[in-house]
Amino acid sequence: MLKIGLIATHQLSFPGDKEKMFQMAITGMQQNAAKMGFEFVYHKNLVITEEEAKVARADMEEQKIDFLLILNISYSSGFLAPVLYRIKNAKVGIWSIPEGCTKGPVMFNSFCSNNMYQGINDKYLRADQIKAKWFYGYADDKRFQKRLSITVQALTALKKLGESKVALIGGFAPGFNDLYFDERSVLSKFPNMTINRLHEYDEIIKRAEKISDAEVSRYVEEEKGIAKTANAAKHYIFSLKMYLAYRKFVEEYGYNAIAVSCWPKFQDDFKYSVCSVIGMLNDDKVVAACEGDLMSAISMIALQELSNDSTMLMDFSAFDESDETVLMWHCGPASKKFCRSNGYTLGENYSGMAHEKGKINGVGVARDMEFDESEATVFRFSGDMEYYLNVSGKFIGNKKESFCGCRGWMGDLMLNHEKISALDFTNTILASGFEHHYPIAAGNVSDAVTEMNNWLGIKPVKKIAYADYLQVKE
Repeated sequence: MLKIGLIATHQLSFPGDKEKMFQMAITGMQQNAAKMGFEFVYHKNLVITEEEAKVARADMEEQKIDFLLILNISYSSGFLAPVLYRIKNAKVGIWSIPEGCTKGPVMFNSFCSNNMYQGINDKYLRADQIKAKWFYGYADDKRFQKRLSITVQALTALKKLGESKVALIGGFAPGFNDLYFDERSVLSKFPNMTINRLHEYDEIIKRAEKISDAEVSRYVEEEKGIAKTANAAKHYIFSLKMYLAYRKFVEEYGYNAIAVSCWPKFQDDFKYSVCSVIGMLNDDKVVAACEGDLMSAISMIALQELSNDSTMLMDFSAFDESDETVLMWHCGPASKKFCRSNGYTLGENYSGMAHEKGKINGVGVARDMEFDESEATVFRFSGDMEYYLNVSGKFIGNKKESFCGCRGWMGDLMLNHEKISALDFTNTILASGFEHHYPIAAGNVSDAVTEMNNWLGIKPVKKIAYADYLQVKE
C-alpha cells in the first residue's frame, strides 16, 4: 500500500489558529486514506526552524514514506524548503490552505508560502531536479480530493511496477522486431524490478502434460456447452491444461506479468492457439501479453493497477473517417471483462475463416467477442521508455461490422487529453513509428497515466496532424 506522510510548517508571526488547521488536515487525510486506499502518517510537531525540519524529515524517512505532503499552514521560512524537498526515496507535494477570510489581517499567508517554495525548488534547487505537485484547499474539498486521488493512483502504479517480477517465455514472435527494448533502460527507472527473458516454451508444455483430465473437469463444467465437436473438446481440454500450467508457473516464480510466445510453436507442435488462455489469465488479473511483448506486459501492470481491473492487448487494425473511429482488434486473447454484456464464443484462431462456436477443426482456441460500450484507456511505454502513448475514448459496442476475433470500434478519441481525429491518430502512430501493440483498460485513467509518466520523466507521443508530405517525430 502507498504510504503518504505529512509535515506541517508555520511561522509565529501569523495569527491564524495553526493547531486547529493542523488537526483538520490530519483528520481529513485520515478520511482520504480510508477512501482512497493508502496509508497515512504524520510528523506530530509543527515545524518552524531548519533543525526541526531535519528532525521531521528523518522521521518520515524512517517510516519509509512514498510521498511527502509539505503543508505550509502559514507562511514559513524559505530555509525549510531545501531540507524538506530533499527527502530521500519519496516524491514531494506542497500544500496550502485558504485564508478563511477576505479582508483584515492576513491570517496564514499559506498560499504565498507555497509559491515561494516552488520557486525555491525551480531556481535554487534546480540542480536537484526535484518534481513537486501543488495542492490547495482543505482535505475534504472536492478538487483537493480529485487531485490527490490521481496522485495516489499514479504513485501506487509506480510502486507496483518498482516491485514487479516479469518474464518472457519463449521469446517474442518471429519478425516482431519493433518490440525489442533494452531492459537496462527499464531498470534505470525501476531498479528493484526483476526481468527474466530466459524461460523457454517447453517449461510450460512440461507442466501442462502433468495435468490430468480430472484436474480440469471443474473448469469444463464452468464452460459447459462451448465445445461441441470431439476435436473442439480436445482443443478446449488442452487449453484448460495450458491455463493451469501458466497459473502454476506464475505462482511458482512469483511473477506479476508474463509475455508469452504464442506462435509459431504451439501451431507447429499441436495445431493449436493459446489465445483463449491469455484471455483466461487476464480474467484472473494475471497480466499476460501475447506474442512475447514484454514491454506491453510491463505497461499492462500499470494499467491494471490504475484501473483496478483486467487489461487486454490489441492491434490497431483499421480507421474510419466517416464516424471518427478506430478498430482495436486481435486474434482472440481478450479478457471476458470487456464483454460482460455481449458475451463471447470460442472458435478458430484467425485463419481467414469465421469464428464459429464449437467449430474448432484447425487452429483453436480463440475468443470471439465485441467489446461492450464503455470508456477505455490505451497506454503503452514505447521504445526504451523514452515515450508513452496515452489515448482515451469509448468503445461503441456491436453497432458496426468488424472482423472475427476480439474487437471494438473506438470513438471520441483523445490523445494527451485533447480531441484527435481518426486520421490524425493514424498519422501520429505511423509517422512516429509507434509499436503495433496497444494495452487497453476499461474506464478513463488518462489523468493518472500522465501523472505517472511525469514523475518518471517520460515524454508523451505527440499529435502529428495529417499532411501529404513526409513527416517525422520531433
